[in-house]
Amino acid sequence: MHTTAILDRLVAVNLDVRIWSGRKKLTAEDLSLGTEVPPEDLVSLGSKRVCDPEAVRVFQRLKRHAERACLEGGMRFLGGFAIPEAHTEAVAAALDRLAEVFAEERQRFVAGYGQLIEDWVAQHPRWEAAIRRAVEPASRVESRLAFAYQLYRVAPVDGEGSLEVEVAGLGDTLFAEVAQIARELDQSFIGKAALSQRALATFRRIREKLGCLAFVDYRVEPVRRSLDDWLARAPAKGPVTGALFNEGFGLMLLVSDPQKMSDHGAGLLALQALIPAECETAEDDADGAWSFGGPLGDFPDADEAPGVPQPLPEEAPARVDSFYF
Repeated sequence: MHTTAILDRLVAVNLDVRIWSGRKKLTAEDLSLGTEVPPEDLVSLGSKRVCDPEAVRVFQRLKRHAERACLEGGMRFLGGFAIPEAHTEAVAAALDRLAEVFAEERQRFVAGYGQLIEDWVAQHPRWEAAIRRAVEPASRVESRLAFAYQLYRVAPVDGEGSLEVEVAGLGDTLFAEVAQIARELDQSFIGKAALSQRALATFRRIREKLGCLAFVDYRVEPVRRSLDDWLARAPAKGPVTGALFNEGFGLMLLVSDPQKMSDHGAGLLALQALIPAECETAEDDADGAWSFGGPLGDFPDADEAPGVPQPLPEEAPARVDSFYF
């Protein structure tokens, strides 16, 4: 698909989340402390902590939640994120909720800021002077805690920059992000004879992400179809066993490797090539260790087949907003 056609179906998200570090640079005066070495929880990498780092971790967690909301049905793009136009309202609603929680936590943090300092000094009385020299007014700390986001469109300018290259690489970016989601799925198979519903939920997350963004690259849709076919036959309750388990193993190998997804989507790698024909159960294995015949199994070479691009999903209106707190 042409660059402009892909960009018309995407909305870019810029997360502007600022978090006070709770650190100040070490000074020469701080280092004139005699032979006693400051504890690691107070001093590290040329800086000192002004308060307990646990107190500001809630803001870091909220930032990670915001990133996850953008990645659930979107992907990284141009230093931010790109989401399908149809998901704009849902992502904006999730970010709005996180912004509200961030504002509440900021208010709580600032209200207890003075006591946090006193508690930290009480934990490190030997370095009280060094800590108090670094204390900033609560109003300044408050100004350094902010949660905002912007939704906007991206359009190419003829002959300028490398936007076309960035858009052309969206498929590879998507496959890399899917592989990250799937990175722990092997633990659900290796040494097991059944697959849990929890692992199935991970496969469904991957399927949804691929389905939302299938239009960015023709190679995505064949991978999504393979997942759809297997998930449609998986039980809604209880474990996955037998031939379906073996097929799931092949799918795990597929979605945990960006190159395999690329090859499968391009028609260069058949899913059947990744599915073990036979496996031993834990009961059958003399050593009690179940395997597919090797560290990750022994598989035949893949057959070649042409890849087939798929039709695009319907478009939906976008929302563009900016919120600051």
